[in-house]
Amino acid sequence: MRRPLDLRHVISPGLRDLIELANTHDFDRVQQQVRDLRGCTSPVNLHGFTITTDQTTKEVVRSYRSEDEPSGRLLTTCGNRRSSRCPACSRVYAADTYHLIKAGLSGGKNVAETVRDHPRAFVTLTAPSFGPVHNRPTT
Repeated sequence: MRRPLDLRHVISPGLRDLIELANTHDFDRVQQQVRDLRGCTSPVNLHGFTITTDQTTKEVVRSYRSEDEPSGRLLTTCGNRRSSRCPACSRVYAADTYHLIKAGLSGGKNVAETVRDHPRAFVTLTAPSFGPVHNRPTT
């Protein structure tokens, strides 16, 4: 068993936490969680558990507890679409949107190739109340 590190000489609490985390036996899992964030700037910390059971036998097929993670939580991406909030997640959303629209226009991704022959229109509709609600005087 390893002796606990004496980190009293490290002034920054954040740096102290990082050093302790890097010296845990399952730091590989921490690295994997960070890699899975793919640059997300506002990750969501999930706490809790899940149990998956077989419907017929009621046998537990899979279980997960966030408290078993090295940090006691599971990190996941925020998924925000606005680049001002999270540039990395908004890029993923933009790429997904492009592929969905492309598939809708030319087929693919479970859309029949025959859609290429259909007429296309890109219509943007605005509700009548949009102007009065969003263009109110500010003075």
